[in-house]
Amino acid sequence: MYIMGIDPGFSGALAVLDKDLKVDFVMDMPIIKVGKKRELDEAKLGMIFKMWKTKSVTVGLEKSQTMPNQGIVSSGRYMASYGFLRGLCVGNGIPYHLIQPQSWKKAMMPDMGKDKGASIQKVSQLYPELTLTRVKDHGIADAVLIARYLRKNILDGTTTPGEG
Repeated sequence: MYIMGIDPGFSGALAVLDKDLKVDFVMDMPIIKVGKKRELDEAKLGMIFKMWKTKSVTVGLEKSQTMPNQGIVSSGRYMASYGFLRGLCVGNGIPYHLIQPQSWKKAMMPDMGKDKGASIQKVSQLYPELTLTRVKDHGIADAVLIARYLRKNILDGTTTPGEG
C-alpha cells in the first residue's frame, strides 16, 4: 500500500509514502514552458499516475479554492490544473480524498505556524534524510504532510472520508 500526497499548482509537488510512512518518491510538480506560460506537463503526470496505480496507491489531494486578490486568469489556470489532477485519479481508477488545507495543517503542525517555512521545518524533523533547502521545497514538504495526514487521519479511521 502506498499513499500519495499532492500539493496542486505550479509550485506544488507529489510525494509517495510506503505503508510504514517512509518516503518512497518525491518530485516537484512537472512543469513545461509553452510560449511564455508555464503549464503542467500532463504527459509526464499521466505516466506517473499509470505507474503508481499498479502499486495500489491512494491519493490525498489538497482541496483547491480560489484565493482573494488572485487574478482571474491565474485562478482559472490553477483550478484547471486541480481538475486535471482529479481527472487523472478518476481516469486511472485511483482512490482519492480531497483534503482541506486547514485540516492537514492543524493536524500535522500543531503549535506551529502554518506558513510555508513551517511545513519544511516539520518535514525536516520527521525525515532528516530529505534535503529541503530550496525556497520552493515547501511544495514537497506540503505533499509529504498531506500524505501523512491521509494515512493517519483518514485511512487509519480517525476521520471519515470527505471530512478532511
